[in-house]
Amino acid sequence: MMREAIEHLERELSRRAFLKKAATGAGIAFFWERFGMKFASAQSSTTDPKAVFSAIGNIVIPVDEDPGWATFEPEISQYALDVMVKQVFLRGNELAFQGVLDTFRVMNEIPPMINYATIQFLQMSQTLQAKYLGDIFTGQFENDGVQDILFLAAFVGIFSTKAVFFSNFPNHLAIPGAEFQVRPSGPQKTGWEIMNFKGPIGPEEENALRAKYMDAEILPGVDPKNPYL
Repeated sequence: MMREAIEHLERELSRRAFLKKAATGAGIAFFWERFGMKFASAQSSTTDPKAVFSAIGNIVIPVDEDPGWATFEPEISQYALDVMVKQVFLRGNELAFQGVLDTFRVMNEIPPMINYATIQFLQMSQTLQAKYLGDIFTGQFENDGVQDILFLAAFVGIFSTKAVFFSNFPNHLAIPGAEFQVRPSGPQKTGWEIMNFKGPIGPEEENALRAKYMDAEILPGVDPKNPYL
């Protein structure tokens, strides 16, 4: 089941243009040839995939003078997995989502098997975890037969954590029925504040824009209702 899920994930991601280099079928086949017996079933693993995902978020968006990934745990990791990864990334494909979780399990458990370290990823210090993640992105595991599957885990982890945090979690959801979206104020900075993003247009800015373009010239031959313009 684990092999089927990861191969299904690879096929699902290969359909996305920006992910076409995330993995190759040949690389994954090489992994299964060497390590298949050790990863025959996800049920035999003691790794919590959400903990691996959370650790990636802590590396990518650490807590420093500003809030980071850990500030909004555990809700942010759960949301990122269930919504960003499963629903947005994978269009609700349950088997492909299980493949993502399985790549996180491999990422955690593989270091001692390939003599990269004597401990698993989740047992490492954050400094060593960051080095491991960097080695994955610089292709240091090609000769070990695990590069493609590790890159799948790392890429999905980094992309989705950044996408969620800088979409202004936990103030990212629109207020149903509201004419204007007002960002909640609070003591903690969120992604938008950290980026100095002004946020949604308010009533004053909308009125100013309407006044500015009220008498704007419409050029002949241009249809402002054309959705392709």
